[in-house]
Amino acid sequence: MTCRLLLPTVTSLLATACLSGDSASHSSIVRDSAGVRIAENPSDARGEEWRLQIPAVLEIGRSEGQGPGPDLFGSVRHAILLSTGDIAVADGLAAEVRVFNEDGGHLLTFGGRGEGPGEFVNLWTIAEVAGDSVAAVDAAGERVSLFTPAGTFARSFAIPRIPGASFPNVIGWLEEGPLLIETRTRSPSRDTRDQSTHFLYAADRHGETLSTLGEFPGVRLGGNGLGLAFGGRAVFAAGGTVAWYGHSSRFELTGYDATGSLRRVVRMHRALRPVTDTDVSVARAEVEEGLRGMTGPAVERMLATEFASTHPVHGELLAGAAGDLWVERYRSDFAEDPVPQVWDIFDADGRLTAYLEAPNGFRITDIGARSVLGVHTDPLGVEAVRLYQLQRGPGER
Repeated sequence: MTCRLLLPTVTSLLATACLSGDSASHSSIVRDSAGVRIAENPSDARGEEWRLQIPAVLEIGRSEGQGPGPDLFGSVRHAILLSTGDIAVADGLAAEVRVFNEDGGHLLTFGGRGEGPGEFVNLWTIAEVAGDSVAAVDAAGERVSLFTPAGTFARSFAIPRIPGASFPNVIGWLEEGPLLIETRTRSPSRDTRDQSTHFLYAADRHGETLSTLGEFPGVRLGGNGLGLAFGGRAVFAAGGTVAWYGHSSRFELTGYDATGSLRRVVRMHRALRPVTDTDVSVARAEVEEGLRGMTGPAVERMLATEFASTHPVHGELLAGAAGDLWVERYRSDFAEDPVPQVWDIFDADGRLTAYLEAPNGFRITDIGARSVLGVHTDPLGVEAVRLYQLQRGPGER
């Protein structure tokens, strides 16, 4: 095992790369410094508007009243576009992977609930690896199973664990095959009584740990040991050759290669929004209502949750194979009215290129060069997999 502990001092890297320029202009500034590509995006940068063309190019799914079938989903955990143009869907309730062609026709189903070869205790995510094989992550079983394009079980391997760390969480796959894994552990290098720590490492397709990418700050903890409400948290993504980390309390995203070397920095100047007394009152009321009638130490602990002073500045991350990075704009869990999901899109150099507003009820699971795949949930909770054509800019058809 190669172990490299990285606590990157991004500020110093930016200082060495700083050149004269108008930081208030609409232009992003991109510089290279010692093999690290650093992008500074000003607060007034917006990018052009991208759209998902309505209606969807393809929809797979139907309601329970129409009878059983492979296009009736119980709980879609993940959906991906395969290199063949087919679509693979991981249904967590059935513990099955179902593959459909580009017209929505069902091709094959594999997996099933159980602990035997090719079965899943808790099917979580799927990915295409080695060009055409499908890898499926069993979160509870702590293993990865590999299947041929025909759905035949090939082999499985255990997800490696770090001694003393929490349950391993698979982030995704990097180009050339490394599996990216995140876990929580106590940092040996600093006092973490008031902050959780995430440990990021890579493993090969046999379950052997390849390298340590580093340890990263997580949520701020209050006096009750729980994370601060409205507080920032660690978010991760994997795409192409880059493993991404961000802390949602600030807009500074760092990208690492499979050895743990820092390769990318993307920053955007975004003002922090204070957590108001009204925010706190609404959140407390919602939590108290959810815990109504419940008692015990765990309930008392939750009711004693403390609050951050500012809201996060972004949400989840999605990484494309070509090096692009999609960053979700922050949405409060306690908003009275649903807030649309909006993504800021950065190119392979880290420049803010565009933004996209997703349709209501649509969760993006995979992004392609000209299409976006995801899961739509209707008001009754019925799920359908949808494929949208991506319109890049107002003049594109």
